[in-house]
Amino acid sequence: MIRLIISDIDGTLVPEGESRINPEYFEVIQELIDKGIRFAAASGRQVTSVDAVFHRFSDRMYYLSDNGACIQKDGKVLEEICMAKEDVKELLRDLQQIPGHHVLLSGREGYYTDDKSTDFHHLVFEQYKGVGSVVEDLEKYTDACIKVSLYCEEGAQILYDLLDDRWKDKFTIYISGAKWIDINAAGVSKGNAVRWIQDQFQITPEETVVFGDNFNDISMMERSTRSYASVLSHPDIKKAANYEVASYEEDGVLQVLKRIAEEIRNEN
Repeated sequence: MIRLIISDIDGTLVPEGESRINPEYFEVIQELIDKGIRFAAASGRQVTSVDAVFHRFSDRMYYLSDNGACIQKDGKVLEEICMAKEDVKELLRDLQQIPGHHVLLSGREGYYTDDKSTDFHHLVFEQYKGVGSVVEDLEKYTDACIKVSLYCEEGAQILYDLLDDRWKDKFTIYISGAKWIDINAAGVSKGNAVRWIQDQFQITPEETVVFGDNFNDISMMERSTRSYASVLSHPDIKKAANYEVASYEEDGVLQVLKRIAEEIRNEN
């Protein structure tokens, strides 16, 4: 019996940075929620960007934003793991010495960047629909920093390798998209956020369905025996999942959700 469904957004439901999904998703998700299944969106996005996709369900589903560092439902913060202020300041100073990326700080209220690129502002605040501000000094916004993200126009892998070597003892660092690197407090993961929901409602991995496509999704795939990786995923991510699902171009997740809804109808 399925009791919990969690899906990543970017690269799984939609292309990276898109906030519009097939309206049919809402019909099927509504049916599943009405049947008593808990539904969650688990994303590297800040919560306002997650809400831009799923706002109509904000009171009925969980947002596991910032790679699970923040868990919200109906606008209420249920769990939150912030990064140590002085460590973030040290990280920001280190990043100033490294070229080739744009820095984005994620807090409870929204995104903050001191980057001057209007193209980057458009990406964050228009494409991703993130709420936030362009500021003069990011260090002034480190009191309640949930995540630091880096957008690397030439690709994330090289900078990831450098930062993981330098900072892995203090932070959890993910490649969360072809051009994105996410940096969270140590121990933060989507998997731990999924575990939190499972523990709240005594839901087992056998009762959990997970969809993802990137390295920051592997930990939550480990919390489910019915985990799906997008056919577009890296081979290591496919290996971590139990099944493959068609790409967002074919609404692969929607196809599986429809099958689950049909299974439940047949059970009843």
